[in-house]
Amino acid sequence: MPQADTPLATADLSALADRQQAWFTTGHGPVFVRRYARYSDFVRAAVRSANGRDRAALLTLRPDAYPLAPAWLAAIAEAAPHTADHRNGIPRQSDGSVGWSVPGATARVWPDGRIELRGTTGTELAGRLEGSEWDHWKVAAVADAGLRLLCAPEALHLTSTGEPSGWHRPADRGQIGEGRERKRGQVYDATTVARCSCGWSVTVPSQLGAREMAKRHRREATSGAPA
Repeated sequence: MPQADTPLATADLSALADRQQAWFTTGHGPVFVRRYARYSDFVRAAVRSANGRDRAALLTLRPDAYPLAPAWLAAIAEAAPHTADHRNGIPRQSDGSVGWSVPGATARVWPDGRIELRGTTGTELAGRLEGSEWDHWKVAAVADAGLRLLCAPEALHLTSTGEPSGWHRPADRGQIGEGRERKRGQVYDATTVARCSCGWSVTVPSQLGAREMAKRHRREATSGAPA
């Protein structure tokens, strides 16, 4: 039986007995877990808001998702708003549910707060984010954490390149007017940022160079070669 002070990172949800309730500690408050019904094949996990009182999310976890549950629940606890005002519910979006995918996994979020993530192997992470304080950024953080757990290895390194900084007036940046100029004293800055979903980023002098750096990072990261 899990102890009351067991860190969520070491939680073993398969150890829960029928109808047993336990709570685990995280750096952002406790997470309560309960086997929902006698002889059921799933558990429900409740994540509290940062104030420690309001329930901010209720998740449904089946046995094949147990190994992923501690990391996803910790991400939800970290993203949870300070309060969860259940009087107003989740603000509805005019376009209904939103879905997106990465290699090996898909995610969908509904206006009522339901969230569902599925891996190609059948593993599912599902639940409902509760209260009106879940903004788009917090919901995206929760979905992103689940997709990272379910996705194919190559999806951990999805790269992108931004746009060049473009034309500007040197005086606006405290610079002396150097470089290629056009009318009104503007100069062109081709500096471009390349990024990866793993957190890697680099700034290089040109957009072409940024694309090449992104390709190199993706090749080295997925081949196991040193980056």
